[in-house]
Amino acid sequence: MNFRTVTTVVVLFIALAGTVWLGRTNSELKTVAPVKPATEPDEKRPKIAPNGPYPKAVVPQPIYFFGSMAVGQSMSHKFVIKNEGEVPLEVQKGATTCKCTLSEMQDNLVPPGKYIEVELTWTPKAAQERFGQTATIYTNDPEKKEIKLQIEGAANSLISFTGDYQGSANWALPVMSSTEPVKYTGKIHTKYLDEFKILEIEADHPGLTSTFRPLTKQELKEVDAKTGYAVEVTADPDKFPLGGFNERMLLKTDIPNEPHDHPEGEGHDHKHDADPGTRDFIIQVSGNHTGPIRIVPTFGVRWDPASMHLNLGEFSAEKGKTAVLSMFVEGLDEPLKILDQQIEPGSLKFEIEKDESFDSKNKQRYLLKFIIPEGQPPVSFGRGNLAKVKLSTNHPRAKNIEFKVQFISL
Repeated sequence: MNFRTVTTVVVLFIALAGTVWLGRTNSELKTVAPVKPATEPDEKRPKIAPNGPYPKAVVPQPIYFFGSMAVGQSMSHKFVIKNEGEVPLEVQKGATTCKCTLSEMQDNLVPPGKYIEVELTWTPKAAQERFGQTATIYTNDPEKKEIKLQIEGAANSLISFTGDYQGSANWALPVMSSTEPVKYTGKIHTKYLDEFKILEIEADHPGLTSTFRPLTKQELKEVDAKTGYAVEVTADPDKFPLGGFNERMLLKTDIPNEPHDHPEGEGHDHKHDADPGTRDFIIQVSGNHTGPIRIVPTFGVRWDPASMHLNLGEFSAEKGKTAVLSMFVEGLDEPLKILDQQIEPGSLKFEIEKDESFDSKNKQRYLLKFIIPEGQPPVSFGRGNLAKVKLSTNHPRAKNIEFKVQFISL
C-alpha cells in the first residue's frame, strides 16, 4: 500500500465517523445545563406590579440624631413613611441592627394620602463617641424598593468619675512618708439622672476608709452634672507595708441595673430575673508608702522603689545569682531587728547586715542580700508570679516591709 492509498483510507474513516456522529439523535447527546446565579428571592420583599399606577414612598426625615445618651439607656424615635402615590403602599420590615417596630396597619398597607410610623429603639452597651444603627424597610414602590432609616448619637457612661478610665475610677493618693494618714477626694456624678444614692463603700484593704457628701451646686456646675457626690478616701500608713500599692474599693448605689436584652431573632436558653439588682462601681486606689526607709540599688541592680520590685533578670541556675540593695533607716534609736520573715519560694535566700562603718547621727545603713544559691533547679518568677520577701520589724513606722522579686533561672 503506497502513501496515497493510506491517505485515502484515513480520510474515508474520518468522513464515516463524522457521518455516524451527525446521525445521532438529540436524545443521545449530553447537554450541559446553564449555571443559574446563586441568588434567592427575598420573601419579605413586596411584589411590584408590572404596570402602573404605583405607590410613592416619601420619608421626610430618614436620619435622626439622638445626641448624647447614657450606656444602658434606651431611646426611641418614630419615623414617618408617607404614601403620595395612587395605590396602596405595601411595607415590610427587612434587616435591622436595632429594635424596629411598625405601627399597626392592616396587612402593612398604607392607603394613598396616609402614612405609617416606624419606631427604632437603641440601648447602647458601651461608650461610643458616635454610633449609628439602621433598619431597612422594603416597599412595592418601584422607585424606592428599599428605605434606609438610621438613628445616630453618642453614648457615654451613665456615671462619671474623677480619674475615669473605661467606666471606673482610678484615684492616686499622696505619698505616705510619715505617720500621718493621707487623704484624696474624688467625685462621682451624672448628667443623665436627677438623683441617685450611695448605699455604702467597701474597701478590700483595712487601711482604707471613706466618707462621702453630696456635691454643691457650684461643684455640679463645674462637672456639668445633675447630681453627684464627693468621696474622701483616707489611707492609714500604719496598716500598709512599705512600697507601692493598688487596692480596690466597691461603691454600691441604688441605680437599677438594666436587664439585658437580645437582638431580634436571636434565641437564648436562660431566664431573666425579675429584679436585676442595683449597680456597683469599682474605685482603684493607688499610692506609695515610703515611710522612714529609703532603699537604693547597688551598681547594676534593677530596682523600682515605687513598687518595691527587684528584677534579677535571667541567669544560669547552675551558677545562681546575688543582688545587693542599700537600705537607709531613720527614726530608730536602736538597731533594726527582723522579728519575722516569710520568703516564697524557699530557694530564695535573704540576708540583712548592718553597715557599722556608716557614720550618721540620725540614720542607719543596712545591706540587703537576695540570693539564689547555685545548683538550684531552673525556675521562673515573672510579672504574674513574683517571688516575695515579707519582713516584720521593730520599727514603729515600718512594721512591715515587702519586696517583690522577679527572676528566671535557666
